[in-house]
Amino acid sequence: MYTDNHNHTKHFSSDARQSYTELIDACKALHMHGVAVTEHYEGDYPHDIGAPQIFDIDRFFEESEKWIEYAGSLPLLRGIELGYQKHLCGFYDELVAKYPFDCVILSNHLYMGKDPYFFRDGYREDMVTVYTRYIVEMAEMVEGCNNFDIVGHYDYINRYGPYEHPQMKYSQCPEAFDRFLTAIIAKGKSLEINTRSVDKMRKKGLNDTLPDPDILSRYYELGGRFVSLGSDSHGSDTLCIHFPEVAKYLSEFGFTENSYYIGRKRYGEPLIV
Repeated sequence: MYTDNHNHTKHFSSDARQSYTELIDACKALHMHGVAVTEHYEGDYPHDIGAPQIFDIDRFFEESEKWIEYAGSLPLLRGIELGYQKHLCGFYDELVAKYPFDCVILSNHLYMGKDPYFFRDGYREDMVTVYTRYIVEMAEMVEGCNNFDIVGHYDYINRYGPYEHPQMKYSQCPEAFDRFLTAIIAKGKSLEINTRSVDKMRKKGLNDTLPDPDILSRYYELGGRFVSLGSDSHGSDTLCIHFPEVAKYLSEFGFTENSYYIGRKRYGEPLIV
């Protein structure tokens, strides 16, 4: 019953395992309102993982025509997930302007220039220091780049945190969060609520796994109204994971819509369906 704004396929994202047919079949089984395919485009990725982290965008649009045909009545939206680095903002702004994307996610998969999935030494500092530095980088990302629609997984850094209680909280770095959230609002972008992050916290056996209420209430207090649900699925088994629960939770803070994009124009569907 929802649009899932963040998904990857094995055809153009090297870390994904689902085919376009598996993705679409799962969407139809879940009676989804729509699905966005947002393949990874990670310019100048600092790690050699044996596969490129960028893809042929022209070929993506060519091949995805058959995906749309296969999807039939299911709206299949073509997007991209840009991996932020400061020097790439201008390049990304110009790149996405050349193509008819439906939606553009801007994410930061790096901490101190490296991906924390591989860069375990980044967590040697205390949690508050690490999270503050990361959210400051997120603020710089939103301030410095322009041609995007959704700010991806602001809590990426806590997915791999080795701390006893790795959940990200507003109280850990309120000034950094205010700068970050204010930048999103000023540019009219959507804050992604990434349910893969929720799922990863639950798989660690933690109870406090939903987004910090102080982050959401502060975003709303500052004037933020746009949120986008994204499962960040790399396999069809996690499409729309935790969406009904998270949608109900978001509504408790005053949010009413799941924002999705067609032709880079924002639309909203009810969070409570």
